[in-house]
Amino acid sequence: MKAQTQPKVWTTRTFDVLAKYYDFFMRTFYPVGEKGRERIVERLRGGSVLDIACGTGTLLAMAHEKGLECYGIDLSQGMLDQARTKVPGAELKQANYYEIPYPDGRFNYVVATNAISGTYIDARRVLVEMIRVCKSGGEIYIAEWPKAERETLGERLIVWIASLNDDAPKDYQAIFGELGYKPEVEVVEKRHCIFGIKKP
Repeated sequence: MKAQTQPKVWTTRTFDVLAKYYDFFMRTFYPVGEKGRERIVERLRGGSVLDIACGTGTLLAMAHEKGLECYGIDLSQGMLDQARTKVPGAELKQANYYEIPYPDGRFNYVVATNAISGTYIDARRVLVEMIRVCKSGGEIYIAEWPKAERETLGERLIVWIASLNDDAPKDYQAIFGELGYKPEVEVVEKRHCIFGIKKP
């Protein structure tokens, strides 16, 4: 399947329009995504965290309650406006995750949830940037939909339907492997896993 280069459904404008209703949408239609965020926050022990494509700031709000310094980037101004109401003390910037506007080795944790599985997204390029801004000894976590180990007819149908909504599973194990890492994997549910690495 040829990857598209631009979103067809989940554009920045779509997120701007839906920002006020996004949390309700996620709780109702994709509760496993919320569970993935909670599991990642459980792993954060202190210091600073950057959430790329931070959306409405749900993960950052949980991290703030644990006493972490919170930072987030997102392309959608509407989503950032919602995040500011949840985490007024966070530093939030309108920015692209292909060019994270922070220096090398800035954060203890760099995270992404439900953010890089789009058919139009170059996940490897995003991960390179996430690793770049993470401190030595820091940790990177993503919660995403991984490619199935067995490509059954049913799985192909699910992937095709998902592609109509800009979504697609990716082989995150292989992508991390290309970058020289072997991630720890926690299966939250069949189609949602957390991948974590520690930067040397």
